[in-house]
Amino acid sequence: MGNKIAMAVKGATILIADDNEKFTGAVRAVLEPLGYHVVIVDNGEDAYRTAVDHAPDLVLLDIDMPVMDGHTACKKLSDNPQTATIPIVIISGRKELRDRVSALKAGATDFFTKPLHSAELKAKIESLLKLKSYNDSVAQHRVELSKELKGKKSEIDAMISAYDRFVPKEFLKLIGKETIADVEIGDQVHLEIAILFSDIRSFTSLSEKMTPQQNFNFLNSYLKRMDPFIWNNEGFIDKYIGDAIMALFPKGPESALRCAIDMIRYLPLYNEHRASMHYDPIRIGIGLHFGPVMLGTIGHDRFMQGTVISSNVNLTARLENLTKMYGVSIIASNNILFGLSDPSRYAYRFLDKIKVRGMDEPASIFEVYEGDQPELKEFKAENQETFEKAVYAFHAEEVEEAYSLFNEIDAKAIQDNAVRVYLTRCEKHLQDLA
Repeated sequence: MGNKIAMAVKGATILIADDNEKFTGAVRAVLEPLGYHVVIVDNGEDAYRTAVDHAPDLVLLDIDMPVMDGHTACKKLSDNPQTATIPIVIISGRKELRDRVSALKAGATDFFTKPLHSAELKAKIESLLKLKSYNDSVAQHRVELSKELKGKKSEIDAMISAYDRFVPKEFLKLIGKETIADVEIGDQVHLEIAILFSDIRSFTSLSEKMTPQQNFNFLNSYLKRMDPFIWNNEGFIDKYIGDAIMALFPKGPESALRCAIDMIRYLPLYNEHRASMHYDPIRIGIGLHFGPVMLGTIGHDRFMQGTVISSNVNLTARLENLTKMYGVSIIASNNILFGLSDPSRYAYRFLDKIKVRGMDEPASIFEVYEGDQPELKEFKAENQETFEKAVYAFHAEEVEEAYSLFNEIDAKAIQDNAVRVYLTRCEKHLQDLA
C-alpha cells in the first residue's frame, strides 16, 4: 500500500481557485517541479464545476473570489457525495480565529494564511495527499470486502437453500433449531400433528413397463405437481417412500384434509396431460390421521435424518392402504373429522370400523368424497343415508338387512366400489350361516 500511496502523491492533481494570478503562478512554480498536475481557476463556481467533472486530489481555495466565494464553494464540495472526500485547504490573507472556524465549518480540511512558505506548503500538501490516498485505499478495501462478503453471503444462502431441499425448514422450526448446523442426534419433540400418506395405485405394474429413466421421469413429474398442494396448505414433506408421500401438517386436521382434496381434484387434469403423451391414467389413495408423535433425529455422527416415531404413522399408512380395498380416494380417521372447525363443509360418510393395535375398541374411519368427480360425488351424497344405515346394520350383525340396503344402492346406474366390498362381505357371511 505504501508504494501505491507514493505514486498517487507524485502524480496528484491539485486544483487552485484564486483570482490573484501572481499568487497562483507562484504556487504553480512550487508544485509542478514536484510532479504535481496543477489546474487553476479564478472563481468559486468554476472551482466547484471543475472538481465535480475532473475529481482533483486536492483543492486550494481562496475566500474572496468573484461569482462564488471560497466558503460557499467549500460547502458545496463537502455536501456533494462526488467530491466530499477531496481535501480542501482554504488559503486567505485573513488571520482571525473566526475565519479559521468558518472555513472548518464549511468543510475545509485545513487553513493557510497568506503569504505562504513554500516548505510548509509542500509538507502540508504531501501530508494531506498521503492521508487521502490512504483513506481511498481503505475505502476501496471496504468496497472489495463488502463485495466479497456479499458473495460469501450468496454462497451461504445458496447452501442453506440447498439444505432446505433435504431438511425442511418446518422440521427445524418444530425441533427448535435455527439451521441445519444446529441439529444433533437425539434432538426431539413430542407434539400432536396431522399426517398424510399418499400412494399411487398399482405402481409396481406401471413401473415394470418403464425403463429406469422413465420411472424417475414419471415420479418426478408426478411429485412436481402434487408437492405444491402440501406446501400451499401449510404442510411439509417428511419423506418419499418410492411413489409414496408422507407429509406432516403442524396446523392440524383442516390443513391436511384440504391438501388431500386438492390433490384428488387435480388428478384428472394430470391424467389429461398423461393422455396427451399417450400414457395410462393413474389413481392415488390418501390416508389421513391426527395424533401425538415424536419428531426428531436418528442416525450416526456421520449420517442422520429427521423422522417421526409413532404408532399413528403406521395407522395413517394403513388407512391409505385401505383405500385400495374400498376403491375410494381418501380415508380419514375420526380424529381428523373431530379436529375440523366445521365438518359439515366437507362431503364424507362413515365407512367402517377397524381394529387398531393398542386400542380396546374398533376405530371408526370415514371416506371423504369431497374431491370425487361431480357425478360420483352427487351419487354418494344422494345415497349416503342408505349406505351408512347399511354399514351400521352390518356391524350390528343384521347382515340380511345390510345386504338388502347395499343391493338397493348397487342396483342404481353408478357403481359404488365400497358398496361392492360390503356386498361381498355380506354374501360370505350369509354363506357361512347357511
